[in-house]
Amino acid sequence: MSHADKDRGLTRRDFLKRAAAGAAGMAAGIGGATLHRAAAAGSPRPRARQNNGGAFAAPRMRGVVLPVARAGMKYRTLGRTKLKVSELGMGTIVTQNPDVIHRAMDLGITYFDTAECYQNGNAEVKLGEALKGRRDKVVVATKWHTEPRIRPGANAPYGHTPAADLRRSLDLSLQRLKMDHVDLIQIHGADNVAQVSSDELWDAFTQARKDGKVRFNGFSTHGSIATMDAAIKNGRYDAVLTSYSAMTADSLGPVIQRAHQAGLGVIAMKVLQPAHEGKDSEVFRPFRGNAYQKAIQWVLKDKNVSTAIVDMPSFEVLEEDFAATQTGMTKAQLGEFEAAVAVVAAGACHLCGACTGQCPAGVKVADIMRYLLYHDGYGHRERAASLYRGLPAGASAAACGDCAGCKAVCPWGVPVRERLERAHAVLA
Repeated sequence: MSHADKDRGLTRRDFLKRAAAGAAGMAAGIGGATLHRAAAAGSPRPRARQNNGGAFAAPRMRGVVLPVARAGMKYRTLGRTKLKVSELGMGTIVTQNPDVIHRAMDLGITYFDTAECYQNGNAEVKLGEALKGRRDKVVVATKWHTEPRIRPGANAPYGHTPAADLRRSLDLSLQRLKMDHVDLIQIHGADNVAQVSSDELWDAFTQARKDGKVRFNGFSTHGSIATMDAAIKNGRYDAVLTSYSAMTADSLGPVIQRAHQAGLGVIAMKVLQPAHEGKDSEVFRPFRGNAYQKAIQWVLKDKNVSTAIVDMPSFEVLEEDFAATQTGMTKAQLGEFEAAVAVVAAGACHLCGACTGQCPAGVKVADIMRYLLYHDGYGHRERAASLYRGLPAGASAAACGDCAGCKAVCPWGVPVRERLERAHAVLA
């Protein structure tokens, strides 16, 4: 049996014993310094985020900033909601071990993000079970959809209209979570103005709020500036969950600032993207603290961001990301990191959405690029393949084989046709 297999069922008590032993051993080597590398310089450790519930073994954490004396989690205000949320939030796309969620709360994490489609509905079930008895200490956000979708494990859509679909989606989420309400409900994957401008969808939220099932309203987007600007203008939304990283600072930074100034809570996702793109790159090796930690620190330096959510399915990854919040970047470190990101960003997908709608054959180029990131960068191979295979007929890269030349042009120099062909090869 491998060490990873043995660690899958690790409890919080087991983890704390191991962590204490590891920290004691490291303290002698640290010599009293507040922050130090956990190991000698080397390439950033690829994050095995699919290794759910794995143990935290401090001596193995190469290039990780480990605080000896912790200052504790810091909190920010989620826009006009006035909710206080931890600046590091927890995503639940692949989390399996409830003790990891318990440990996150022990570290001061109060913002938890989930959705009905994560783990085919099981992410909500597991989160609800883990938060039992501590629900009033946290902010829970889930998502609903603007198109009829198939309920996990069923063969019929929720309803015949978008509003009915939303209400049914919310009711089922609450059943899985075993909660009477969520703090934030978000339109999932809003990529066009119509979705955030729909009167019918606004009425559905208004009714859900009157019924006491939700407190606040938001939407998620993979960086659609037009969608965010429309939501800012109509004033209906309390929060936006958007991809944001050092790679997308120039394009998304200004609209994120506008959202914050308009009173929307800004929740950042995909914050690790530059680290995922360059995890094997020499440019990240000199850093004190690995590239994943620097990516988190970079986003949190932006005071327009209320919280940054990261998937932290194991104790090891959780501790690594928490450590990133315990120190900031100096001006020199900021410049070094941004210079490194500029190197790895050349020819990398920025998730900017510029390729959306470019393919005359209807191939979902932007979605496929994102799924490839899940596969190559995150290590979420099964999820990436499931999403790809769930694309509508004709929307996958299978259609590329009949095309003489790719019409999709990337402003960042991504070889679109080549990436699409690779995506189909590994995901189909």
